[in-house]
Amino acid sequence: MDSSGALLEKWQSDERAVRERERWHALWLLAQGWSEAQVAWALERDAHTIGAWVNAFGAAGPRSLAFEQTGGPPPPSTWQPKPR
Repeated sequence: MDSSGALLEKWQSDERAVRERERWHALWLLAQGWSEAQVAWALERDAHTIGAWVNAFGAAGPRSLAFEQTGGPPPPSTWQPKPR
């Protein structure tokens, strides 16, 4: 079976797109009547994270669900070693 990275590449997607879809999936589950705790458990996230996504969506709409890299090294596709 292909690794998830290979599958993302095969279908011309990336982790950023998956993250955004995860947030939309969380909203969809909430709209289906799931609690924030249930959504958090299903998506392996903290319930406070789900609540933050909901609050952000309520305040700023769809643009608030875009994934932004915070901390850590940049994704491998954009990382460039420093010239010596």
